[in-house]
Amino acid sequence: MQNTSAWQASKFVPSARNPRQWIPNRQHVYPGSWFIIAVYIDLYVSIVQKYAHGKLLDLGAGMVPFYGIYKDQVAENVCIDWSNSLHSNPHLDIVADLNQPFPIPDDSFDSILCSDVLEHIANPFAFMNETARVLKPGGDLMLMVPFFYWLHETPHDYYRYTEFALRKMCADNHLEVIELQAYGGYTDVLFDLINKGLGKNKALSKICFGLTSRLVKWKLFQRISTKTAARFPLGYCLVARKRVV
Repeated sequence: MQNTSAWQASKFVPSARNPRQWIPNRQHVYPGSWFIIAVYIDLYVSIVQKYAHGKLLDLGAGMVPFYGIYKDQVAENVCIDWSNSLHSNPHLDIVADLNQPFPIPDDSFDSILCSDVLEHIANPFAFMNETARVLKPGGDLMLMVPFFYWLHETPHDYYRYTEFALRKMCADNHLEVIELQAYGGYTDVLFDLINKGLGKNKALSKICFGLTSRLVKWKLFQRISTKTAARFPLGYCLVARKRVV
């Protein structure tokens, strides 16, 4: 990764109360996204801490928001993204159009992190083929995607994926699904929509986020989310391992 010493936490930061817990960075993230990050962050962190290892490719890295989470677990991290991202890219090792073949040799990485990127890829089937190609046999892909989510980074917002699409894309590329978890549920979708709708007003967003982030901890709402996550997911977190032929 370039400019490692200049890296700063962006999308999420360690909690002041518990440095091992990561929370939305309210100074950096759009207020309408505070809620969904609070919903998925524990899952994302647990997956990255469990599977990030060796030489890691941060695919669609942007500001490399996960670096603070995986940096002590990997031997090396290589960051790749396209030049037309809406985000600044001071840490990129490779600037490339992710809709084209990656300028990377076969079987180069022990693990790959691709978080909230796939929806921005115009040719996702070719992208998944390239992702599998540069992953070493036995290596792990950590893939996170939104489902019930508004249009963002337009016009480069193309698709939403079901669990079944993700499983098929993995099967088509010799990737064995190790974990696939939906996050959120019916009430989380509703609360996220409310937070999104108030996002332009930071004062109201702060009140709404405070209220909804407490409500989702109630046992009633937790039961509803658990029962409805399969049909009303906010998104998915997948881990797939490249088969050893």
